[in-house]
Amino acid sequence: MPIVPDQSQTIEALAAACGFGRVLSVTSLGGTRNNNFRVETESGTWLFRKRYRGYASDEQIRFDHAVAAHLAKQGVACVCPTALPSGETAWNDGEDVWEVQTFVDGVQFREGCPADLAALAEALARFHHAGESFRGRLSKLAPRGETDPVQLRAAARTLAGASRECARAAAPYLEWLDWAESALPGERFGALPSTIVHGDVQPANILMRDGRVAAFVDLDWCAWRPRIYDLGFVLLFCCAAHEQPIDGASIWSLTQPPRLDRTVSRSFLDAYGTHTHPLTGGETEALSAQVVLSWCHTRIMGAFKVPEAERASFLARPPFNAAELLSGVGA
Repeated sequence: MPIVPDQSQTIEALAAACGFGRVLSVTSLGGTRNNNFRVETESGTWLFRKRYRGYASDEQIRFDHAVAAHLAKQGVACVCPTALPSGETAWNDGEDVWEVQTFVDGVQFREGCPADLAALAEALARFHHAGESFRGRLSKLAPRGETDPVQLRAAARTLAGASRECARAAAPYLEWLDWAESALPGERFGALPSTIVHGDVQPANILMRDGRVAAFVDLDWCAWRPRIYDLGFVLLFCCAAHEQPIDGASIWSLTQPPRLDRTVSRSFLDAYGTHTHPLTGGETEALSAQVVLSWCHTRIMGAFKVPEAERASFLARPPFNAAELLSGVGA
């Protein structure tokens, strides 16, 4: 029985607590923050998730699980955590918090693929439409989430202070942040049409099966925000082409330079709008700035996930200017 050595006792204990019977095999699925495992037991195949400690509070887990239940009830392609016999939907081993879900068979979304993009446009529209009626609220980070320019600017300055090379590599991001915040001030962002957003829409978090989205996974950053929050990530990661298919377990892969295509982006946004409320003029105008903020978040915060000696080279990869980045945004 192949068991991941560091987690063997915990995985077996959690399987026993759930009443799943004997563990037959465990496959590590990686992750840049969470640790995910495919666990085959006598009663079926499951996804065990060890949550990143930075977002494993009781309050956030209750919120995230309530969102998943609400969306699933309305037919959205997502998976609800499996309840233990105690009724709890999370399990604390004394150090870490774990979740269990039914394992969803599927393949990763193919970025730039017209068929997958058409399916994603419909599924994300359904997700956002269902999210409009969710009444719960939980503040996660700043009102602008992981793309908040104030927090990103502080993080970029921290990186810049590490060395002359890091300062040089971080400089363009500080310029982009200033431009994006000026183009999309906080009050204008907050006034845009809002719903429950996924918060991290990228290929590794979208499972496809039979030409449709089988499941959106990893709802750790779901929150009540303007829907362009998700659309910015979609344009960067799903509509864009990349030199290599995105590997969600590698921060270098996830942050490789996107090759944005205006026609592909526009086609996706049009298809999305046919399945829900079409984008307003304000949303369309705000998208370029939101894409820049999403890109800055991806690279700036991603830099903290690599060794210090590699951070300057991590940040210095192209694109080097906002014009290059924005040339392919279909907004």
